[in-house]
Amino acid sequence: MSAASAAPPAATPSPVGHTGRIPPLPLLTLVNYFNYLDRQVVYGMTPLIGESFGLSKFQLGLLALVNLLVFAVASLASGPIADKIGPRKVIFFGILVWSIATIGSALANSFAVLLFFRALVGVGEGAYGPSANSLLCAAAPPEKRGRALGIYNVGMALGGTSGLALGAVLAPVIGWRGVFWIAGAPSILLALASAFVAAPERIPRPVSLPARAYLLAPTYLIALAGGILATFGASALIFWSRWLIIEERHFSVAAGSLFMVLVGLVCGAGGVIAGGYAGDAFNRRAGGGHARAIGLSMLLAVPVGAAALLIRVIPLFMILTALTVFLLSVYNGPSAAVVDELGPPQFAATLQAVFLFGIHVLGNAPAASVVGWVADRSTVAIALQLAVLAFALSGVLFMIVARHQRLASPARVG
Repeated sequence: MSAASAAPPAATPSPVGHTGRIPPLPLLTLVNYFNYLDRQVVYGMTPLIGESFGLSKFQLGLLALVNLLVFAVASLASGPIADKIGPRKVIFFGILVWSIATIGSALANSFAVLLFFRALVGVGEGAYGPSANSLLCAAAPPEKRGRALGIYNVGMALGGTSGLALGAVLAPVIGWRGVFWIAGAPSILLALASAFVAAPERIPRPVSLPARAYLLAPTYLIALAGGILATFGASALIFWSRWLIIEERHFSVAAGSLFMVLVGLVCGAGGVIAGGYAGDAFNRRAGGGHARAIGLSMLLAVPVGAAALLIRVIPLFMILTALTVFLLSVYNGPSAAVVDELGPPQFAATLQAVFLFGIHVLGNAPAASVVGWVADRSTVAIALQLAVLAFALSGVLFMIVARHQRLASPARVG
């Protein structure tokens, strides 16, 4: 194993507390809520948007593809910038851009214009993501890093669910344009608040290897592949969940939206928190604990998720779907901690940025369109079995990452 294939010894986190500054965890958790609300609100309105512009399922999938491709490129560019100038300025810029672009989506008078604004949302979210992850990893002590990221990503679980429900429930009443106005406006205030978040100007650390040594390390590349597959599966499920539940399982709009909200609130947020705590607990016993928590949850989710897509008995479908969402949400708790462990703090934002770039270009961006193409020739339920296969492969890869990290770490007790 190369010297860069495992994380260096954990360094003392850089102090981020400054008098008069806003603590990063509560503020960034709220920001993450609106981050995912603004991103996924469009997914709950796809039938109405499709009717407005006469779109196929494949074209609807492009709303996700364009957003996520731009997100990935912006992530890649923002990481090294944040490592040089500090995360606070990058976070402020990102939130401001995506909030303006979400409001701009309401003004789109053609599908091309709507695609442009969804791409601009990706610019802001891509700038924000790596900086937020690296800041939270720097602020939390190593033994509590998983739970801090788990709390942060509760915002993702609740925001994504709220976006889907907001779009599905309000769009038929006030129109999809009105929903974009409601979704985007609060983030402008959060952008202003982020200018006062407690954060180091930069995290200078002497290292003996360049960033590319860590980016090309086998363990990092395996984790990246696992993240790509996990993100492909999650994006496909999120984008097509409304269609599956309301159009194919014939829930009413109200009942389907309520079910999605409850599953997101209880199972999505619960899985994220459980993943953060489980990763920390595993990590206290041996290296690779965060990756092990992800791998085990993915492998457990595979048979449950496959059964949920095949079964048409509604009560059983609901139970299996809820359990699947809980298990898959575990990934979002410790995933950023896995990446943070694979390099030194000086390159934290860069490692996060390349990881986010890879998972969104190769995993997130094509998922909705690929599954939509298969669904045009079968059903959404059948097409989503591709997501289940992706989760199975991802689970195996994260178990390999856990093994590499365990072998590279000193023996632990307790």
